[in-house]
Amino acid sequence: MQISVASSSLISVPIVEAIISSRHELASIITHPDRKTGRGQTEVANPLAIWAQERGILVAKPADISEINKHLLASQPQLVITASYGKLIPPELLHGPRFGWLNLHFSLLPRWRGAAPVQWAILEGDEVSGISIFKLDKGMDTGPIYHQEEIHIGDEANTEELLEIMANRGGEAIISVIETIARGEKPKNQPLAGITLAPKISKEMGEINWADPAIMIMRKIRALSQKPGTYSHLRGMKVSIHQAQIVDLPLDSHHIGEVWSDGSRTFIQSGDLVLELGEVTPAGKKRMSAADYLRGIRIEPGEKFETPVDGANG
Repeated sequence: MQISVASSSLISVPIVEAIISSRHELASIITHPDRKTGRGQTEVANPLAIWAQERGILVAKPADISEINKHLLASQPQLVITASYGKLIPPELLHGPRFGWLNLHFSLLPRWRGAAPVQWAILEGDEVSGISIFKLDKGMDTGPIYHQEEIHIGDEANTEELLEIMANRGGEAIISVIETIARGEKPKNQPLAGITLAPKISKEMGEINWADPAIMIMRKIRALSQKPGTYSHLRGMKVSIHQAQIVDLPLDSHHIGEVWSDGSRTFIQSGDLVLELGEVTPAGKKRMSAADYLRGIRIEPGEKFETPVDGANG
């Protein structure tokens, strides 16, 4: 079977490698056009395109739907598999390839339909997530399912770690699904109950509300610290928060958001418990330990990280 993979992320590499190692043939990788970046606005390919080109794999970079259609007509894949492609495929293209389009989705559908299923699963404290391989239809992650697999979410797992596990599981499962399709077996419709949505994460969602319970703050850091980033403000300056952990310390009389150090460790008061801060990045500076940061600014007793007044980002 001739198969194309549509993706804008290295997360699809296990799928590509599985196809190459199988009896099937990789027709192409469909990805985003090069983007201008830096002061010189130099056009740069995304990491997946660079990875594929280094291996001699045909890469298509259609800018719009008409260009996707032209590529499909030229390369004639019988099946297209998407994983973190970032674009909706219009209904008129879904019936082009003989076997349609598949999607590797990083949740147990119908829970967490949308752009950020792993982040929302962590934010909401889910203990179990998984992968779903389903046939694309005109809806948002609504198509019938060929394969699902549960994956436990560890207490300290972050988005990037889970995505890596899920991508590898998807790569292991994809050939079996392709063989199922080749045999003419039909997928199962998604349940009508249990639907939740996982909309795109905004930068503003990364702001920490120190009035929240410590467990909610930790979930936010695990889910969002790498992308789009978790942060707060001290003395009116933005500080990115990369790491934290809940510690067993008496609450004493510290106020919410109050930060202090014992010289080598840095603590902050949340809505219920004390957190120890790990590494941070102050605006305009390099990543460093929170203790080094506080020493550098000569923190005064009683100083606090700002907490959003309306609690909207908590």
